[in-house]
Amino acid sequence: MHKRLMTLGLALACISSVALVRAAFIAEPGNVDDNTLGQQQVEKLWADFAKPDLDSLDQLVAPGFQSLHEDGARNWAQERKLVAELKLSPYILSDYRITRSGTTLVVTYQCKVGETIAAARLAKEATPRLDVFVQSGNEWKLLSHVNVRKVLPSSSANPLMIAQSPE
Repeated sequence: MHKRLMTLGLALACISSVALVRAAFIAEPGNVDDNTLGQQQVEKLWADFAKPDLDSLDQLVAPGFQSLHEDGARNWAQERKLVAELKLSPYILSDYRITRSGTTLVVTYQCKVGETIAAARLAKEATPRLDVFVQSGNEWKLLSHVNVRKVLPSSSANPLMIAQSPE
């Protein structure tokens, strides 16, 4: 009887150890590191921009969203209108820097993309971007998007018109 209890105890200890080791090596959705999480959020955002998938973006954006571009700030309704007219060439995201403070994730990165907005073709060059995500339950929501692409003054009604250059 004593040997059976010892064997059973040893078997349970082994099973528990295997379960702990397995949990440590399997990346579950809620257990990814901040760098991976930040990169995944930005990649999802850009995939939605590229389509553009406005319904998906509506679900991704947090209340109080603001974007900032060279020509000024926008709320989500204004940014949504800009995104609806956006046409992107294949893009390259790189040089991620990610920090987290509690339920806030800040991601800076470089984006090289050709963009057409309101019939204006923007030069394809790498520019810094910044996205701020806030945790809402089990989801991450986009609170802010910053695009520091240089916009040149224009006499046209389109404030996003910048110098055009071939790709």
